[in-house]
Amino acid sequence: MSHKVVSIITPSFNRGYIVGETAVSIFNQTYPYWEWMVVDDGSSDNSLQILKEYAEKDPRVRIQTRDREPKGACTCRNIAVDNSTGDYVMFLDTDDLMAPFCLEQRVKAMEANPGCDFVIFPMLLFKKEPYDLNLLWNVETGEDDLMRVLKNDPVCQGTGPLWKKSSFQEVGMWRNDLKLWQDVELHIRSLLWPMKFAKRLDLQPDVFLRISDDSLSRIGFHQLPKLQSRVTVFEYACTKIQEKGLLNKYKEGLRVMGVDIMGNAIRSGHGKELAKLLSISSKGSLFSEKEMKSIKQYALVVKFKLSRFGLIRDFFAAPIARMTPQNPSRVGTCTFSKVTLETTIQN
Repeated sequence: MSHKVVSIITPSFNRGYIVGETAVSIFNQTYPYWEWMVVDDGSSDNSLQILKEYAEKDPRVRIQTRDREPKGACTCRNIAVDNSTGDYVMFLDTDDLMAPFCLEQRVKAMEANPGCDFVIFPMLLFKKEPYDLNLLWNVETGEDDLMRVLKNDPVCQGTGPLWKKSSFQEVGMWRNDLKLWQDVELHIRSLLWPMKFAKRLDLQPDVFLRISDDSLSRIGFHQLPKLQSRVTVFEYACTKIQEKGLLNKYKEGLRVMGVDIMGNAIRSGHGKELAKLLSISSKGSLFSEKEMKSIKQYALVVKFKLSRFGLIRDFFAAPIARMTPQNPSRVGTCTFSKVTLETTIQN
């Protein structure tokens, strides 16, 4: 295995109480050729000081502060990538952890797939310490990966891949104007480019993703700016898929995504965003006239608070439920078993 350097990219904002755990998981890597690129997003706690102390002890830790707008994790990530020196980049948040073998495993897999722009690896969800939930982020199913993203069943999120730095820059890096679904948009863009990739979900999970109530992606999920970001991603997906002549192939996935966001817009009372979603859907002929009518009727039922009457709610909600297949997301629902994994590999 060559001595390729991995740039670990981390945006930091007010995680002084927990960033030490992330740091320890990085320092414990069996693969020593890394740099930890941290960009602080204007923290008001002691996290920046803690990180600077790590940098004083280890020159592989490089700390910066965000020097351009807009504020947000993706701006920080892009700044870190711009200033990184590694051959590969991976993304790790300040509340997540790496298994000791993470970088060694990932670099070996990348070296075994030299034609790939990125390789995807398995990850485990946890609350307080690794393996306490024993839930995989997701599993391989053999289904089309872009279809899975559209159906809210992605095989990974932003931490899952190890990228060639040059490929990540070529695809356009993170879109920093979005308040939500930044990784969804990145993966849709990458899969439609298309970037070449491999999946090594047969390997041991090497990153632990923390489930926390104060996650910035969870706070205010139904607020207008985050809804608008989801609408933007939906519009991008519809436009690009149509431009590439792939509408027939991915129409079902776009319908699932569209209905999901429309439901959010209806329940949160954002009529303008619903109108935009209907317009986007109409351009792609994603729904029939009858289905469009059903969506508008349900919106009126919710708007005038008739949905508090069970029979009325169920009557108008039923047609919408029938618009998309009953294929729930597997994200965070699959139990990890080392024995099962090893048996699968042997078979």
